[in-house]
Order: sequence, then C-alpha cells, then structure tokens
Amino acid sequence: MKKSQFALLLLSLCSFFACNQTKQGNSEEQMKAAISKADAQLLILVANKDADSLTKVFAADATIYPPGEAGSKGIKAVQNWYKNAYDFGLCGIKYHVNKVYGSDDQIIATGSAEFISIISGTNDTVTIGDYNYLNVWSKKNDSTYVLKNQMWNEGSSNQ
Repeated sequence: MKKSQFALLLLSLCSFFACNQTKQGNSEEQMKAAISKADAQLLILVANKDADSLTKVFAADATIYPPGEAGSKGIKAVQNWYKNAYDFGLCGIKYHVNKVYGSDDQIIATGSAEFISIISGTNDTVTIGDYNYLNVWSKKNDSTYVLKNQMWNEGSSNQ
C-alpha cells in the first residue's frame, strides 16, 4: 500500500469512527488501558512465533494490510502472513504509539513499529523494518478487544 493510499485510508477510518462513536467520553489513557492487555498478548505471540494462537488477538474476520501487499481477510490469512514473516526472520514487533482514539466499541491506535529479527548465531536483535501502523480494535461481548484491522506502510515517522 502506497503512503498516499495509507494516509487516505487512515483519514477515512478516522472520519468514519469519529462520526460513528456510540459512546463519548473515553480519554486516550482509558482507551490505551482498554487495549493494552490484547496488545501485549499480540507482542508475546509474535515473539514466541505462535501464529496458531493469534485467534486470541484477532477477530475471525480480521483484515491485515502488510506494506506492498493487498489486504488479506480472515484469521487463516492473518496466521499465514505471520507464519511467512517468521520464516523470513520476524521474531518481534516494538510499537511506538503516537495516538489512540475512537469509542468504547472501536479503538484506533496509530504510531510506528519496528519489526525485529535475531542476528544469526547470536542473541542480538536487529530492526528489519520500520513502519507506520494503524490497528483497529473492536470490543467483544466480554469487554475484551480483538484486532479487526492491522495495517502498515513502509517508512516510520517515529514521532
């Protein structure tokens, strides 16, 4: 996905969710706290290369938009993308959250992300990609959140 397409998609999603909030009054800190457990679980699953357990973090109909690729929908597509990324050396993601907004039902987190790999034969890590990201979290009936959309584009702003 090109940067201009990502920016347009981000703007569209922001406008949509801002206009369709079902509950008002959630602060950025409250929204960060609401998704922090699921976000931490995602990072642990990635670090453990556990694509099969991504069903705990992603919605069954989740869509993933990796840089330079068309979007893929469904949990199996998400799992396959992560399995392929593990084969190419992905062993972790570090998020740098810039903004969190939305409502109680839908929370959008944006920022920059570093994809991490282990240097062969060592315990040292190296950043293999810097990206801007947008995660759309949806609230489930049990008040936990799952990723509905996960998007990246190349070239982190790291602001």
